[in-house]
Amino acid sequence: MPTIYDIAKLAGVSATTVSKVFNDYDEVSQKTKDKVMKIAAEIGYVPNLSARSIRTNRSYLIGVVFSEDMGIGLEHPFFSVVLESFRKAIGEYGFDTIFINNSVGEKKIGYLDHCKYRKVDGLFVITAHPDDLDFENLFGSKIKCVTTDIIFKDIPYVMSDNIEGVRTAIDYLFKNGHHKIAHLGGPLHTLSSRERYEAYKTVMNEKQLVVEDRQIVLSEAFDFDEAHEATLELLGKYKRDELPTAIFASADIMAIGAIKAIESLGLKVPEDISVIGFDDIAFAQLSSPALTTIRQDKVEIGRQVAYTLNQLISNKDTTWKPHRIPVTLIERDTVKKINAAE
Repeated sequence: MPTIYDIAKLAGVSATTVSKVFNDYDEVSQKTKDKVMKIAAEIGYVPNLSARSIRTNRSYLIGVVFSEDMGIGLEHPFFSVVLESFRKAIGEYGFDTIFINNSVGEKKIGYLDHCKYRKVDGLFVITAHPDDLDFENLFGSKIKCVTTDIIFKDIPYVMSDNIEGVRTAIDYLFKNGHHKIAHLGGPLHTLSSRERYEAYKTVMNEKQLVVEDRQIVLSEAFDFDEAHEATLELLGKYKRDELPTAIFASADIMAIGAIKAIESLGLKVPEDISVIGFDDIAFAQLSSPALTTIRQDKVEIGRQVAYTLNQLISNKDTTWKPHRIPVTLIERDTVKKINAAE
C-alpha cells in the first residue's frame, strides 16, 4: 500500500510537507498541494481519515440535501451531472459525500438533526421547497452551506445565469423571425423556473412582443409527461391559424415533452412550431429533431459549489459573492427561420 513517503519521493518534497497537504495547512502553496494530491490519486494513496479526524476535529463528510418531492435529485438529467461533478471536486479537497434525508432508518428526523448525527462539516443543498421549515432551521445553524436553485438570506449560492440565458433564447427566436413566442414554464416554487418565467415576460416586453395569458402555461414538475400535457393545454387555447410559431421551454426534458405533444396533434417541429429548451442534457442532441437549447455548464456549477464550500469550511474566505455561471446557445434542429409576418 502506498505511503506518504512514496508520495514525497515522487513529488520531490518532504514527508512533512505531504502530511501538511493532507491536513490543509495554509503554509503550503496551492501548486504544491495540487501536485501532491495528483500524485496521491495516481498511485492510489488512501489517507487515514480516522486519525486525521481526531487531529483536525473534522469528520471530512459533506452532506447533500434535496427536497425529494420536487423531482430534483439523482435521477434528474441536469442535477445528476452537477452532483457527479461536485462529488469529484469535493473529493479532491479530501471530503467524502453522504446524502442527508429527513429520516435515519425508520425514525423520522429533521435535516439539521441528521446533519448533527452524521457530524458533517458542510452541506450542499441542491434545492429546497419554500414551505419546508426544516430548511430554515438548517440554514440558521452553524453548518457551512452552499446552495443551487435557491437563494436564502446570507447563504452562498452557485447557479446559472438564468436571466441572460432566457434573453439569449428569446433573442435567437426573434432574429429568426418569431414574434408569437409561447412559454412552457416549470413549477414556480423552484428558483430557476421563477427566474426564467419572469425573464421571459421582461424580454418579450422589451421587444414589444405580445404576452397574453394564454401563451404561458406552467408544468407542475420538470417532467416529460407533465410537460406533454401542459403543451396540449397551451395549444388547445388556439385555433390552428393562430398558433404560436415558437415555444420556449424552461427545461430540456420539458421541451422534449412539448415536441411529442406537438407531433401528436399532427404538427411538425420546427416546420409548424419551433421549440427551444434550457439545460443541454445529454438526450437533447439525441432527440428527433435534435433540440436547440441553452447550455448550462453543469460541471462548472458542481466545481464552484465544491470550491466555495471548501473555502467556507477552511475559513479561507469569510466573504462571498454569488456565482452566476455563464450559459451558451446550442443551435441544432428545432428552430426554423421564418418571415416576421408568419
